Amino acid sequence: MLSFNHTRCPVRKKSGMRSVISFGIAVFFCAAAFFSFQVTDASAQNVCFDRTALAKHLSGKFAEAPVAAGLAANGSVLEVFSSPDGTTWTIVLTQPNGATCVMASGEAWMGIKKVKKGKMS
Repeated sequence: MLSFNHTRCPVRKKSGMRSVISFGIAVFFCAAAFFSFQVTDASAQNVCFDRTALAKHLSGKFAEAPVAAGLAANGSVLEVFSSPDGTTWTIVLTQPNGATCVMASGEAWMGIKKVKKGKMS
């Protein structure tokens, strides 16, 4: 069986330790970068525009138009924009002060038909 005496090769030992330290530092910086670029729910809600400009943009770029709307208790208006085939959708909230903020967006929107009272199928 072959044996290797590490004490006779001090350069390899130092080189190995440097590699471990370098690897640890690289992992630390990668983790720091990963966590610093995470988008939180609070920061995602701060994307606000003029409603007319946003509606024009959604219509021009994605062919989206309002398909649903509702009034919140605080006076805000929530709207769902969707492309005709449901390929893309955007949910926006217009606040009483006029700012319209993008709350969420995505793909594959499906409208759900409203069930009439007394008719369960």
